[in-house]
Amino acid sequence: MTINILIIGYPQQTQTAHQIKTLQSLGAQVITLDPYGQEGRYASLTWQGQQIIWQDQDISPKNIGAVLVCAQAPDIPTESAFRSNEHQHLTWDTWFQFYGLQRDRSDTLLSLLLFYEQAGVPMFNPPSQTLLSRRKPYQLQQLQAAGCRLPASLVSNDPNAARRFIAEHGECIIKPAAGGSLTLSANQLLEQTGLDRLAMAPAIIQQRIQGEDLRIVVVDGAVVSCAAIGVPAGTIDFRGEQNYQQGKISYTEVSLPRLIELQCRRAAALLGLRYTGIDIKLTAEGEYYMLECNSSPIYLDVEYKLKHPITEALCMALVNAS
Repeated sequence: MTINILIIGYPQQTQTAHQIKTLQSLGAQVITLDPYGQEGRYASLTWQGQQIIWQDQDISPKNIGAVLVCAQAPDIPTESAFRSNEHQHLTWDTWFQFYGLQRDRSDTLLSLLLFYEQAGVPMFNPPSQTLLSRRKPYQLQQLQAAGCRLPASLVSNDPNAARRFIAEHGECIIKPAAGGSLTLSANQLLEQTGLDRLAMAPAIIQQRIQGEDLRIVVVDGAVVSCAAIGVPAGTIDFRGEQNYQQGKISYTEVSLPRLIELQCRRAAALLGLRYTGIDIKLTAEGEYYMLECNSSPIYLDVEYKLKHPITEALCMALVNAS
């Protein structure tokens, strides 16, 4: 019997392409649904009752063994909307039209994923849980409930509260409440702008933890990879480090204490994530501080360099869940 695995993502993306190839080697039939489209052109979708047809393929829940969500449809118009207009400029009316179209695409895909989840199709990761886990302030509370040690944290748009927090905790970092941007030094922003612009939107301010950056990958309740990322000491956010961005970084395999491994597994379970990448800071004193969980982690460079079987574990979990 052929197992159909549906991947929501971009088949040209290196990690997704590797996942597709691995699933096929395990005998699965892979169907890829690109949530973005190409230059404003979108594949045909017909959804009537229980039947869903995507590009002449029947992707109704009864025909899908499991779903891997690598990417979500953007919630707002992307760069292509600007490039399609003269001088790359949008009036409010035009912007709102593009926004309405993108919202329809995004909500339809989300509804489709929720339909699969309701129908009992195994999902990595289920949309109802992903929608929650991506809300960083909520995630902080769940990580605390999992018994994880967290940096002292403040979520606020009050500049005075931020100043008091920094005065109390010394060196601090700041990042958007919604994520999606590099972590910065809150102390430097305090010196440069006084943090007055914080009043425009809440941010997450945390005590800065000095130490090694660890990335842990959990699949179906098992830790399948733990690596120390070889960025220079003092790096605030390893994602912004030049060698990391260019794929020149080195990694070191790390063994987690049983308690920390349990906390990682509990955090994934509480967030409802069958597959997650967890960022941790390990201090020189041997203390582990959990920073966040990612519901669609990038891991392929770690897999190639340390030979950790992350893709194999993920794809086997998908096939077994089917």
